[in-house]
Amino acid sequence: MLSERSLLSNFIRFSTATIASLMVFSLYSIVDGLFVARGVGEYAMSAVNLAVPFMNAMFSIALLFAVGTSTIIAIYLGEGKGENANSLFTQNAVLLLVMGVALSVLVIVFLEPFALLLGAEEMTLPYVKDYLLGLAPFAFCFMVSYNMEILVKTDGHPRVALLTVITGCLANCVLDYVAIFLLDWGIFGAAVATGVSQLLTVVLYLRHFMSKRSTFHFTRFRFDFSIYRRLLPIGVSDSLTELCNGVMIFLFNHTILRCIGERGLVSYTIIAYANTLIINTTMGISQGAQPLISFHYGRKDEGSCRKLLKYGLISAAAVSIGCFVVLWIFAPQLTQAFLGLEDLALNEYTVDAFRRYGISYLLLGFNVFIGGYLTARERPKSAIAISTGRGLIVQAAALLTLAATLGGDAIWFTPVISEAVVLVLSLLLLRNVLKR
Repeated sequence: MLSERSLLSNFIRFSTATIASLMVFSLYSIVDGLFVARGVGEYAMSAVNLAVPFMNAMFSIALLFAVGTSTIIAIYLGEGKGENANSLFTQNAVLLLVMGVALSVLVIVFLEPFALLLGAEEMTLPYVKDYLLGLAPFAFCFMVSYNMEILVKTDGHPRVALLTVITGCLANCVLDYVAIFLLDWGIFGAAVATGVSQLLTVVLYLRHFMSKRSTFHFTRFRFDFSIYRRLLPIGVSDSLTELCNGVMIFLFNHTILRCIGERGLVSYTIIAYANTLIINTTMGISQGAQPLISFHYGRKDEGSCRKLLKYGLISAAAVSIGCFVVLWIFAPQLTQAFLGLEDLALNEYTVDAFRRYGISYLLLGFNVFIGGYLTARERPKSAIAISTGRGLIVQAAALLTLAATLGGDAIWFTPVISEAVVLVLSLLLLRNVLKR
């Protein structure tokens, strides 16, 4: 699985490829938003944001199984148990395929109730329904693709993951343009373009795992449901990070509609796109290091685990500060890319909200990496506490409290409060693990 390189070299190789992969992966929704905003309208762009929790749910399911599977496969390989790795890999792929098909059927059958649940109202309901209808048939592609993107890196080929994700993103850009501007399919076309690009990445990943260069392969297997007592708790932390992001978008959407109005929802849509990019960047460090940490943890090599922790915290600090500075400086340009210059008042409000929200990026990276480090060492309860704390429990409490006591504009400080509170918890949990 791992080449005979220095620990730092492997960390850089895995983390940079993973960061790049997840950044490109984030561009799927951002590209959809840009094309829809320019080709359909700003309310259609808001509808894409309303549908984002559905995509988060699919990615969350994929992560739930992928991180646990990746961690256990890495430990199996460290212990020299190749057949166990093959069996688990195949079982995981089949299970996700079945779950993806079932999810597609449910969404198509209950399309309008699902759209209303996501927060669609009179102006956005037709757009949300069209977008979901275009995405739903490809649910299994989203889940299997994201799952295999993680497992390819566990297999020791992070560049394959990066090139595959880039290929899918480029295909999405081309197909978005064709569907919206040439075929005039509107927001439905944007969704179909995203789904087809995900199908393409699945095909490319399957080519890798069916080739001789893959360390683990598809094989005959018998379902072993008992493995999920070990697998699912490991994947819960990262899965909840993704799921909580979707739930918080859902809560923000409803709170903004109540306290600020639909114009505020337009502002938050742009912030949510950038926020997804930042979260995925910090998760890239965490997910890139996890196979390495699990591999050395399986070897009982505590010294290497400590070094990887140091590399990860330094990287998280650098990325957090860099993202904050870049977004603070270029917030006006990013806003204009979506909204143009027709409504200067909305642009100014969005930039101000963006900068308030963006202070949280200075802390976010530490919480995400510490949670990932604890996951890789099979400390699922501690990792879950961090994920649910920063992603949902503390953040939701801060959101509702600020909205009720200080009014609408104060809600943009919600993530700053939640990340600061959870960072204290993260450091305490990490200290307990290091002492042991």
